[in-house]
Amino acid sequence: MASEDDDLKLTAYLDGELDPDDRAAIEARLAAESDLQARLEALRDAAELTRAAFETLLDAAPAAAMQARLDATRVAPQRPVAPFPRRAAAVAAAVAIVAFAAGLGAGRWSAGPGGAVARRDDWRAAVVEYMDLYTTESFGEATSPRLGAELATLSQRLDAPLDATRLQIDGLALRRAELLQYDGAPLGQIGYLDGATPVAFCILRDGEADAPLSTDSRNGFAAASWAGGGRGFMLVGKVPAERLEGLARLLKQRMG
Repeated sequence: MASEDDDLKLTAYLDGELDPDDRAAIEARLAAESDLQARLEALRDAAELTRAAFETLLDAAPAAAMQARLDATRVAPQRPVAPFPRRAAAVAAAVAIVAFAAGLGAGRWSAGPGGAVARRDDWRAAVVEYMDLYTTESFGEATSPRLGAELATLSQRLDAPLDATRLQIDGLALRRAELLQYDGAPLGQIGYLDGATPVAFCILRDGEADAPLSTDSRNGFAAASWAGGGRGFMLVGKVPAERLEGLARLLKQRMG
């Protein structure tokens, strides 16, 4: 199994930062160790997702809020990191974003009687964390001109009936749809605006067991969740809980 030091070396390998001897050593191990080769591919995919995620967040997230989150997470270093200190920060940043976008949340791998419940809840918690970065402008000032194509992609990947007519709801402005992933499972996000408030309808196709609609409050967000047909559903936004529940019941009915 790849260690933290292996991840640092593999990341430096991908970036062309290893000296010739270290590069030769890593390539010899890659040729002999299938687990290490799989880890290299995962890090390569994560790097691509991280770049895309950073571009989106830098465009959409308010700078003050992002700085406050960075300040809140700073801790004194426990010990020097070697031999690639500059890459350690990049790996940490990648883990933070890819935990949502690429699905590396630790709870997905939990075992025991409560494991299924924990796994079911992890992606919803990740969505709420991500939603806290959105502003009115995040979903765009107008409906995406590619909305039809975006929804067609989600329909295919999620095996769910998604089209603008089905998803249009009185009082909510349908803005865009995008395909993400969580723990290797396709995750679709349909973005709305309720006035100036972002609201997201998310669907994860991961074989989740059927569950009735339930509501709760998460970090100041109202959320309504259910599951059916091997897919988990969640509607979330900073809107009154009663209103959000009514909207979720309507979407649940339309999704069949």
